[in-house]
Amino acid sequence: MTRFPNLHDLQKKMSDYNRQHPVAAITRAVDLVRDNLITIIVLMVVGASGSGEGMFLWWFVGFFLFLLVAGTVGWWRFVYRMDEGELQIKQGVFVRKSLYLTRDRVQVIDVTAGIIQRMFGLVSVEIKTAGSTSREASLSAVTESEAERITTLLRNGEKRGGADLSDDFQVSAGEGHGQEPTPSERTYRLPGKELVIAASTSGSFGIALSIIATVFSQVEPLISESRIYEWLIAYLPSETDGFFILTILTVFVVFAWLMSFFGTLFKYGDFSLTLNQNEMIVRRGIFEKKSITVPFNRIQALRIVEGVMRQPFGYASLHVESAGYGDQREGGSVVIYPLIKREEIELFLEENLPDYPGELSAYKPAARSVTRYIVRSTLVLALIIAGIYWVLDASHWIWLCVLPGVIWGWLRHKDAAIGADPERLIVRSRILARTTAVIRKNRAQDVSLRASWIQQFRNFANLEVSVASGDQGRSFTIRELEVSTAEELLPWIARENGYDFISNGPVGNLLS
Repeated sequence: MTRFPNLHDLQKKMSDYNRQHPVAAITRAVDLVRDNLITIIVLMVVGASGSGEGMFLWWFVGFFLFLLVAGTVGWWRFVYRMDEGELQIKQGVFVRKSLYLTRDRVQVIDVTAGIIQRMFGLVSVEIKTAGSTSREASLSAVTESEAERITTLLRNGEKRGGADLSDDFQVSAGEGHGQEPTPSERTYRLPGKELVIAASTSGSFGIALSIIATVFSQVEPLISESRIYEWLIAYLPSETDGFFILTILTVFVVFAWLMSFFGTLFKYGDFSLTLNQNEMIVRRGIFEKKSITVPFNRIQALRIVEGVMRQPFGYASLHVESAGYGDQREGGSVVIYPLIKREEIELFLEENLPDYPGELSAYKPAARSVTRYIVRSTLVLALIIAGIYWVLDASHWIWLCVLPGVIWGWLRHKDAAIGADPERLIVRSRILARTTAVIRKNRAQDVSLRASWIQQFRNFANLEVSVASGDQGRSFTIRELEVSTAEELLPWIARENGYDFISNGPVGNLLS
């Protein structure tokens, strides 16, 4: 039996396809610039230094005209429609692509209103699935009513309200945690004080610093030629090279912290988390408003992340892994609470995600493995310092620079722990931030055991647990376990009955 009975029905079906608002042509160009910003800056700097001012201006104007034309053609060739709970998209300029998404494949729905969309009363809708087609299922400029219609139809025809980004949509629940506006729906907001703390202690400081360093490495030749260095040295209180370098580094650090602070402030401003019977809806953003809808049955794992600057003050952030959520800027995770007191986490989970909290006895890597943690954390740093020491004939005091690596390795060993029961596996580890992952047994994709030849000699092994998250998945690893314990945990995912986990002593509640 054919899909369409006759040619007339086929033409009618094709005519049902819709185009996005013409603003989509601009948003496509802006997204291309944003995704390749560093490359564009580098090309602009190189072009400015290698050609005349007039030629560079022509290249600059021509480049953005090309982006605008490409965005316009892409907008015209992109059509979509909803047909019986199925989203159908046709796109492509030279190669035509057809994409069909049914509601049972949908994992997460993102509704975002950027600055350009808000100027025209529009939003963008991105439908996340467990496959690589997630990147293509995106409508960048539709009305809020159209976004709500699509969201409703892809949520089994039930009206959820997750697509509405208007200021008066959110149900007010007051400040703090534990407020319930209705018996079936709870809304949590981030108070202004906690928003400032979250921005001040954001882990994106390192990212901002790396971006600044990358840009500076490209523009530094121009700065040298313009004699800015000589001008700065003339106005500094001291003209020593050491003081000048320290001043430059301080400026870099302060500027990176300001970028991180305001970036987090704008990103999580006006934050709210709404939970109903079937799903959670995260809304956030000041300039770019975003709404993320995550069904509870799509959650693959829970992560508690304690950043280096947050852990001493007893703060953490809550993340969930959801298959199909592949936004690279979010690291493939959904931040459901950007800042929460450590002692409030268990109560929050008991009220909203009752399958995840609970005390477990845990196994820690053996004390004799601490040397491997320290060596792994200090080896590269020690080699660099050794080179400086021998080549530059530096002072013996330079070896004190190895101390942070030793402390870091000791902390990684101290924080590593793993616990299990018949339904859950909890893995705690540290790279920079301390991360506690809670994985339900029915969500684990696989559990693997790995050991290098050195680990085999020492009777150690690494245990890795993988879950579906984004387009690629996410893995959680605990290193240097005793082989006997690792082998005991290996078949955990396949066991259907009770699970007897013999620990080497409790380390307290891993979630508290």
